[in-house]
Amino acid sequence: MLCPNGVGLLLRTVREAAGRTREQQAAYLSELSSCYVDPENLKRWETEKRLPVPYWHGLLSQGLGIPVSEIQKAIAESRRHRRAADAAAILLDQEDDDMHRRTAVFGTAAIAAGIATDPWGRLAAAVSRPKVTAEEAHTLVKKTDALFTTEEHLPARLLARRLAGHLETLTALIPGAGPHEKALTVAAAETAALAGWAAFDQGRHDDALHYYRTAALAGKEAGHPPAIALAMGYASYSAAPDEACEMLRSAQAHVKGRGYAAARSWLAAREAEEAAGIGDRDAAVRALDRATTAFDYAEPGELAWMSFYRQARLDSFALSTYAKVRHPELTEVAESALEHLGDDDTKVRIAVLHDVATGYLVAGEVEQGVEVGRRFLDAATATPTTMGRQRMGQLAAVLPSGTAAARRLAEDLRAALAA
Repeated sequence: MLCPNGVGLLLRTVREAAGRTREQQAAYLSELSSCYVDPENLKRWETEKRLPVPYWHGLLSQGLGIPVSEIQKAIAESRRHRRAADAAAILLDQEDDDMHRRTAVFGTAAIAAGIATDPWGRLAAAVSRPKVTAEEAHTLVKKTDALFTTEEHLPARLLARRLAGHLETLTALIPGAGPHEKALTVAAAETAALAGWAAFDQGRHDDALHYYRTAALAGKEAGHPPAIALAMGYASYSAAPDEACEMLRSAQAHVKGRGYAAARSWLAAREAEEAAGIGDRDAAVRALDRATTAFDYAEPGELAWMSFYRQARLDSFALSTYAKVRHPELTEVAESALEHLGDDDTKVRIAVLHDVATGYLVAGEVEQGVEVGRRFLDAATATPTTMGRQRMGQLAAVLPSGTAAARRLAEDLRAALAA
């Protein structure tokens, strides 16, 4: 629900009073500032999926005929409303957890719903050795799948709580799972890998490493190599480039055969990115070729944990690789990535926009690079992540100082990092 006194309703009310569509309002603001305003950004501001960063406050004030102080007051109200909503969601989760705990000793159905999160819950599970039905096992596996989709939108600090509870449930049920033990062990491996990724996103790198190792162990015990590949793929982001390349090549060996083409493509694309980073152009191009070929063979719904990996993300990896090796097709790939991005409003958007902006800048297309860089900053500010902050610093470092627009973007990126 929108904040009653927030910036979203303010922007929409003023626009509608002027009789303009979003596209017309964006064009009007662009003309006022001589700086492109994306209608999609306007949509996100009006719906409060994102809040305008300081760079836009003056322009909105001018375009709406409202003092900057009123714009900033409305944004502050929206921010308070968002924090209150997050707090309410956490409180509801806690109440739900409490209800589950009170029913912890009453059987498998309650435990399967996600209760074994406290010492008494774990003891009840261990003593009763609950038997898992096929329906309960299916429900737990589907919940694991859903968490990977949730990760694309939910901040890591909130996701981590859900993952911890789900992992506790799986841990309690595996000993009595009988014929469903492998399915639940695989689900536990995938959940642990995602928990490691969430820990990494919060800067808890030691915890992330423990989760990755546990995920790989569970995948090995279950005889399910793709779970090992998933853990290695996530862990590669924390490794030194040489080590990451070796890790990613090894991970690809765990996803051979039909049904794993998307995973092979992702891991090969990551290898290309890391190889380019250490200046091994030939290895980078070969890995990217493997990634593109594998992607062509990918089928929808192969693995739930590959739901994030779409054409725009592959384009993004290609851009990151091409920028590092100064590939002549850099600009063409950047345009392709924007075309495939569409209206994606997930964390994937942050990665793609960063790589597109960097690609344009490396190719010497400064105006386009700054324009897309603005969109990246909006996305990274609206959905804070560790990787988003890292990429803010990277983009600020490659922005040239020769134009005022590029200098302003660099300043705003550094201001966002300091906030």
